[in-house]
Amino acid sequence: MKLINFEFLKLRKKSRGWLGPILVFILIMTAFPLTVEILNSNLEQAFFSVLWIATLLVMMLATEDIFLEDYNDGTLEQTAIKYDSLALLVAIKIFVYWSLIGIPISLIGALYAFGITGSIESALQILPVLIITTYIFLNIFSFGNALSLTKGSILGTLITMPLVLPLLVVLGKVVIAINLGISFLGFLFLLLGILSIIILILPMVISFVIKAHLE
Repeated sequence: MKLINFEFLKLRKKSRGWLGPILVFILIMTAFPLTVEILNSNLEQAFFSVLWIATLLVMMLATEDIFLEDYNDGTLEQTAIKYDSLALLVAIKIFVYWSLIGIPISLIGALYAFGITGSIESALQILPVLIITTYIFLNIFSFGNALSLTKGSILGTLITMPLVLPLLVVLGKVVIAINLGISFLGFLFLLLGILSIIILILPMVISFVIKAHLE
């Protein structure tokens, strides 16, 4: 619990780390309706595409230095020595980032969905999808950040982008299901299954990668 509180306080003090991605997301979602014709019949479908891409980009931005600062000042190495499980530390950092960035973005995204579609039902349906998706994105991009910890963020992006492309396909199917008024619970459970596997495996993989950088 102390470690969770410490990570929360550390990220909250670094407002650029959590407030910046949220503001970028708001900017993208606000600019979207201003750059298209209001009477466009495909506005709602285009909105959801922009929503997923904006979420992906902002989660990528949020994890850009999730480990870098701690690595440079030696905090990561000291923490790895102090605590038995580095994977637990990684999982906690990702959870904290999701709590301060992923959840607010999910709520804001649902509000924009209501504003664009005019349907509270669609907004409530998209909210759990956003909450799960942001957590998945944060885990995947944290993995990419760990891989490129000493080599620049481009390498991590190149490696992780193929991992998120299938997820974007699933999200597209979710939008189709919502627009057609059919059940999307199957896709929601699929996303939950993916998340369950990721939060169990990726923190361990990331911890091994970080240890390789520290050695």
